[in-house]
Amino acid sequence: MQPDPWNSDTERFGRLRASFWILVFGIAVMGYLMAIGHPDWFVLRPVSSASAAMSQAADQPAVERRDN
Repeated sequence: MQPDPWNSDTERFGRLRASFWILVFGIAVMGYLMAIGHPDWFVLRPVSSASAAMSQAADQPAVERRDN
């Protein structure tokens, strides 16, 4: 009796490998589509209130002191 070519170990491994790469491709496409749909996710924002205050203080122009 000849071995069944449809159920050989190499055929199963090949199908498993192809399914894995299709899954990886699908996850990559989904991640890409999510990333282009939410560009605000990639904006750096201050984490704490202290860092927010320092960031806001750094953005304001300096005030001139006049010692008259």
